Amino acid sequence: MSLLPPVSRAGNIYDLGYRRYEGPRLGRAHAVRSLINHSFRTTYGLGRSGRAKAAPIIFGAMAILPAVIIVGGLTIAARFGFDRQLDDAELIGFNNYFSAVTAIVALFCAAQAPELFGRDQRHGVLALYFARALRRSDYALGRLAGFVVAVLVLLLTPMVILFLGRILLSTDIGGAFLANLPNVPPVLAQAIVIACLYGGLAMTLSAYAPRRAYATAGIIALFVLPGIVTGIIIGIGSSTIGTWLTLISPNTIIDGTNSLFFRRSLGEEYFFVSLPGWLFLVSAVVEIGVVVALILRRFARIVT
Repeated sequence: MSLLPPVSRAGNIYDLGYRRYEGPRLGRAHAVRSLINHSFRTTYGLGRSGRAKAAPIIFGAMAILPAVIIVGGLTIAARFGFDRQLDDAELIGFNNYFSAVTAIVALFCAAQAPELFGRDQRHGVLALYFARALRRSDYALGRLAGFVVAVLVLLLTPMVILFLGRILLSTDIGGAFLANLPNVPPVLAQAIVIACLYGGLAMTLSAYAPRRAYATAGIIALFVLPGIVTGIIIGIGSSTIGTWLTLISPNTIIDGTNSLFFRRSLGEEYFFVSLPGWLFLVSAVVEIGVVVALILRRFARIVT
């Protein structure tokens, strides 16, 4: 009888019942669309826990609340015959609504942008994305597009409420529709600029700072500090330098494009600014181009 232990075989193959996928290959375009849709749903916490939905619901409600209050006021005024007086005295309208909710949009971006780029980097799933039909640029632009669309929805939802409320509460619905229709192009243009600029800046910070806390703090600082620095420079008497610094401050750029699209003057806080409105639009386009290039560069060089 042999005293040697039995030799185990290390090369056993087990049939687990896996079958080769024989369905349709939907390709790169479908992958990009799916990524955009997933990014949008992730931003609003759709399909996730209630905790993930808390911030989008809070900021969404805060952005919509002024429109709801305005429509409610118009409803009460129409019932008592004071709709014309209230409409003339309206403090928040199409031409200044975005300025009233800019801070809310910035906080929304700071809270939700790190959920996209940052989480993928922390969990180490980028290699899975890049191993399939998606290119690195597709991933970067798909995530960015999904977040920009989410910000655009946040901006346009209260404007739709305001638009429909002003029309449906009028005794002449057709006339009210035609009277409010000229507001649609500038509203769309301003909403697109804000979504692309704010969304792009927030996503750039989240791409370079995977940790959520650092990304959120950096995004808030990016939106707040340029305006503070400009104010300090103006306060010490350098109005010329301060004027040109307004072209790199996101909040000032948004105020400038708002004055351009709605053909209104800047507020009294910009008494030192004598720049034409189109220059703010050019500055916005340049900044958007820069942030897109930075995001593409980040994921072209990142090691997975």
